[in-house]
Amino acid sequence: MNCTPNYTNPSFDEYMELLNWEARLVQEIEIHSRRKNFGEVAVLKRKKQKVTIRRKCMKAALQQKEKTASAATLAV
Repeated sequence: MNCTPNYTNPSFDEYMELLNWEARLVQEIEIHSRRKNFGEVAVLKRKKQKVTIRRKCMKAALQQKEKTASAATLAV
C-alpha cells in the first residue's frame, strides 16, 4: 500500500489496512534485526514511521466522522 488514505471520507477498512501494514513492517523489522541486516532495518523503520503517522491521522479522521455523524443525529 503506497497510496495516500482518503482522510476526507475515511473508512474502517482503510484504517485496518494501515494497521495490518504497520504490523507487517514490525515483523519484517524483527526478522532483519535477527539477521543483523541493519541497513534494511533502518529503511523499514522509516517506512513504519510514515505508516504510523498515516494510521494515527486516519484514526483521528474516523473519530471526527463519528462525532459529526452523532452531532447531526442529535440536531434532528
